[in-house]
Amino acid sequence: MRLTARQVSLSLAQQLHATEGEIAADITAIMTDETTGLRDDYRQQVRDAGMGNRLANTWRAEAYPKGGRSLNPAGYVWSNAPAIIDAFSRGAYIRPVNGGKWLWIPTRNVPARRRAGYYSSSIKRSNGTRMSPEEVELHFNAELQIVIDGNKGEAFIDVVSGLSGGYRRATAGRTQGRRGMAPRKAKPVLMFTLTKSVRMPRLFDLDGPAERRAANVARRIQAKWG
Repeated sequence: MRLTARQVSLSLAQQLHATEGEIAADITAIMTDETTGLRDDYRQQVRDAGMGNRLANTWRAEAYPKGGRSLNPAGYVWSNAPAIIDAFSRGAYIRPVNGGKWLWIPTRNVPARRRAGYYSSSIKRSNGTRMSPEEVELHFNAELQIVIDGNKGEAFIDVVSGLSGGYRRATAGRTQGRRGMAPRKAKPVLMFTLTKSVRMPRLFDLDGPAERRAANVARRIQAKWG
């Protein structure tokens, strides 16, 4: 068979196109794999810090082009809780906002919310979190007593010990005794510590895993096509 230059060029172009598509598919697969791996690295950091799966799973990953292939793919990893991740990756200072003077840090004595909207508080938070100072006063029907010493403070509230643990309102019935029960003495219990700022510990390393995954992409491409 006699081949013309045009036929040879067309055949070569087809081969090059097929090879380019194969390379693009491999590079895109590598990028997708390493992007997912970086997401998993970040999730594991959160779990290792003892902050649970809920925060860990806020990390998301996507490789581009979606559902396609490219010689220049890209990977994107982000968190749906960026403020928390940023604070613990930088070791940021947390300070009061909106003109507040103090950060109120709840102690283990502060009750957790049982259901949303239970108290007529101006501050809305989800179930399971600790009550705000306003909610503590509503819960115990008493005012917090604040003691300030320089740049720190403490907030107490008068309560009685619960019969099955925890604390209860210091009602007249409880302090005087009722239904044959012994009276319980009201006592101040520490509910909050007050401070003007808090230094968050640096728990997450975002740069290190990203650099390692980027190096993996280059190494794997070189090993496959170098």
